[in-house]
Amino acid sequence: MAFELLRTPQVREAVQRQMSRTERASYEAAREELGGRGCVAGGYKLAASEGGDYPLCARHLAHAWRMYTAYPDDARVVIVAVDQHTPKNNPAASLAEALRGLAIIGRRRQGKPPCCEDAATPPPMNDELSSHLNSLL
Repeated sequence: MAFELLRTPQVREAVQRQMSRTERASYEAAREELGGRGCVAGGYKLAASEGGDYPLCARHLAHAWRMYTAYPDDARVVIVAVDQHTPKNNPAASLAEALRGLAIIGRRRQGKPPCCEDAATPPPMNDELSSHLNSLL
């Protein structure tokens, strides 16, 4: 099954202007995998501020880059953001400013659950995330 890939204007801008050739290749490989495998290729679920999971996933790209994805339904993938995770920049904290309920600090590496087990059952989006994405796309 092929998945429709959407991306926000921030993603287009970051890929074109901020990524090196190696980083862009990593991004494109991740896009291709998401297009073929959906949320199974989404990395891990982010934490909610009040415990549990937030309906947004993160995937490591080349170097310090991270890709953040959401799943409006079982046929579409939205690349919400790409950004570098460095000692001075935590992309999840920036996203948490716009998305109440997303934890600023994530889980320990070994405690990160997969984005999903089955592409047919992506993490369900909440109303806030859905509304935010609709305003960006």
